[in-house]
Amino acid sequence: MSNPLKPYRILQLPSWYLPEGGEFCRDQSLFLKRKGLEVHILANVALPWKKYKLKALTFPWHSFESMEDGLLTFRYYYRRIPKLDKANILAWSKQTMNLFDEYVKIYGKPDLIHAHSCMWGGYAAYLIKQKYDIPYVITEHRGRFGLRSTLAKEGFIPIYKPFLEKGFSNASYVIPVSQQLIDKIKEFLLKEVPIQVISNILDTDFFHYLPRERTDNFTFITVNSFSQPKGYDILLPAFDRLCNNIPNVMLVIVGDNFEDKTFQKILSGCMHRDRIVFTGWNDSRGVLSELQNADSFVLASRVEAQSIAVLEAMSTGLPVVCTEVVPEAIVTPKEGYRVPVEDVVALADAMKTMIFNRDKFDYKAISAHVNSVSGPDVVTEQLISIYEKVLYTKK
Repeated sequence: MSNPLKPYRILQLPSWYLPEGGEFCRDQSLFLKRKGLEVHILANVALPWKKYKLKALTFPWHSFESMEDGLLTFRYYYRRIPKLDKANILAWSKQTMNLFDEYVKIYGKPDLIHAHSCMWGGYAAYLIKQKYDIPYVITEHRGRFGLRSTLAKEGFIPIYKPFLEKGFSNASYVIPVSQQLIDKIKEFLLKEVPIQVISNILDTDFFHYLPRERTDNFTFITVNSFSQPKGYDILLPAFDRLCNNIPNVMLVIVGDNFEDKTFQKILSGCMHRDRIVFTGWNDSRGVLSELQNADSFVLASRVEAQSIAVLEAMSTGLPVVCTEVVPEAIVTPKEGYRVPVEDVVALADAMKTMIFNRDKFDYKAISAHVNSVSGPDVVTEQLISIYEKVLYTKK
């Protein structure tokens, strides 16, 4: 498409960023840049004390700019205060505003801010708009808005409400990554704001389809580090149940944090742990290699907005067994099986069905489906269309 936005500058404002996740923001920025847009990133990275402990003190204590993957990035490292949610929201947002003030002194005002999640990049964008009159859009990535589990519902406490109301209600557009986030988002809208679902972006050329040779063995794979939302306390018992009836089945787990005591307790109760392979953390090339050697992807998550790990797997052609946190628009009956959250029996049964029905899936069509929803050209054109609407109609 023709791109009249070349003179405009987009500032991406992630609520969390590398090394604390946020690859989706970097990837989106890179693909937008390839379309000819000028894109910068303003990253106030919150460092959790529980993870970093005293190492958090070794990160820079001042703001700085650098070129990261070819993207101009303005950074600051915020030290999160344990157990003080409201204080953290206020302090992080204030520091983000200070970081933006410094950015403006050097580069001037951007034409549009693209915040990633209202919690709390969207709220910070609202504060910036109040001071500088710069419009902003919000892509909402947080799975808790999908309300598919008790854990997700518990992710909203009363003190969040005014921050979410201000952030969402003053945006020019709200862009959830899946349809199932919309109902909860609307609870925080004090006035009508345009809403359009746009998928996370995926490098479908990199995570490409590769034909697989069928063998007598069957390998499930999951790509998620250990945490409660990822549902390993559901996945491992389900896999155990599957192994009781099915020989020659393996589970490959890609990720880290599996030395955690909680996970080790789950693993110790698994009778068939000899059929589980832990690869450790892998970069994108390592993940691609593991996916292309598997037969199906499995996800037991309690909370997801739109799992990029699922998109990566499907882009290589893998059918999926997952919980209902994954949008139905992504995993239809042609791509796999969706089961209720926190249901060991249902997950095990779906995995068994996948083994017996794998020949019914068109692996190449699964890959094409992901490209039609999450491919770079599809997503960037949708985003640019929204940018144009906001910039050409702003008062």
